Amino acid sequence: MPIDSVEVKGLVEAQQKVEQVLADLQGEPFVESLRDAVLLISGDTKVLAPVDTGRLRASVTPEIREWTNQPGNGVLGVVGTVVKYGAAMELGSKPHWPPIKALEVWARRHGTNAYVVARAIARKGTKPRRYFQGAFEQDKDRIIQMVGDGVARIVAK
Repeated sequence: MPIDSVEVKGLVEAQQKVEQVLADLQGEPFVESLRDAVLLISGDTKVLAPVDTGRLRASVTPEIREWTNQPGNGVLGVVGTVVKYGAAMELGSKPHWPPIKALEVWARRHGTNAYVVARAIARKGTKPRRYFQGAFEQDKDRIIQMVGDGVARIVAK
């Protein structure tokens, strides 16, 4: 027996609720939970970061970025560093000849010769330290919980 018509009750209200939830995902409860998550990762990244002078550790910063590109808007939590060697410390490097001048102060502080250090890097590269990844891995369950709580507050609204 064919169905000639179907009546769905509450469709308009459900659609409005979904639209409100999507809009709120860029609102304060979500941004707050994301801010807590990047602060957590930032703090743990600083704990795990290799330390010589402290410059790398001090440069680790959390940031919340919002964008309004079409077709949708979004919020992004970012933890990063602006020091040039930050990526090489995180990911390691393939064998290459680094500029000896850049190593001289470090080598003096560690009682070695900059040329010897440069030659070792040219032969072996540098090992990855994975301090950002380590912090994320360590914190991911708490991050999921934080963001989930923010979304739950939005949906319950």
